[in-house]
Amino acid sequence: MRKGICNSLLVVAVTVCALTAAAAGQDVWDPAEHFAPVWESVAMERRIENPARNPEADPEGQRKMTVQGVVEMSDYEAVLGIDTRPKAILVQGLSGTEIYRSEDHLIGRSYRSTELVRRLAGPGESVDEFRFSIDIPLYPDQGYPRSFGRVEWSMNALIGETLTTVDIPFEAGEEWVEVVPGLEVLVAEASATEGSYIYKIEAIYDPNLVSYGTTRHWHFWSDEELPATLMVDMEMLNAAGEPVRGPNTSGGSGGGTSAHSIEGGLIEATSNGYGRCNACGDVATIRYTFALGAYELELPLVLEDIPFPGF
Repeated sequence: MRKGICNSLLVVAVTVCALTAAAAGQDVWDPAEHFAPVWESVAMERRIENPARNPEADPEGQRKMTVQGVVEMSDYEAVLGIDTRPKAILVQGLSGTEIYRSEDHLIGRSYRSTELVRRLAGPGESVDEFRFSIDIPLYPDQGYPRSFGRVEWSMNALIGETLTTVDIPFEAGEEWVEVVPGLEVLVAEASATEGSYIYKIEAIYDPNLVSYGTTRHWHFWSDEELPATLMVDMEMLNAAGEPVRGPNTSGGSGGGTSAHSIEGGLIEATSNGYGRCNACGDVATIRYTFALGAYELELPLVLEDIPFPGF
């Protein structure tokens, strides 16, 4: 879970907090102002197919330029996830002439949490940026400029300005608990020792009201609307209310969730998981984090004066 979001040491407790400056009466926070692309490499590729295998292939082959780099993030606390697939690509020459405009065929929106997309800087470390890659097809009759004047594109971002945490005991039982409207869970198995824990959690939820999952991925089809509540994270706390997988611990964790539809349009899911840590203490609490009223927006990104490598 992100540092400093909310803290609640009460078992079976609910805590709500706002992340953006707008909620505190300050200027509206615009994520587009805090995402800056930087190109790292430009590559040219020419591909020729064997005419004996593909007689209809262009004998001149296919050419494309690939621009790769990173998007630096200076402020992303309210950004739940990013769909890093570029769309609405527009490439212009130095004079502003249009060289390429993409035809987007993205199927839905597929978000990964900002923690997952951040670039790794080393073992256990990451930096506040994520990678991008843009392919630009080129044609000989266009002529190849020395540089491109401007490359524009956009990415989808999933924004959650208000988060709520819900704590339930890490105890196996037979009673279902309503965590948020549209989601009930049953802790079927829960055991912990000084250095490890294991759990099995059953869930039943209405996908029209809540998005449930433990992978920190969210996928929505093109015509699918966001539910009112999105599950952001699930973590285990020790008796002191501290995450057992904190920055000062080492170990591993794993697990997964399987789901299937049941009557009434509901989804039944089972989450199995385990964790190991060197000095975590016994697990006492399961903390869920949800985003309320999340929404989507496009992050416009621009690069200028991109050199053309040629052959």
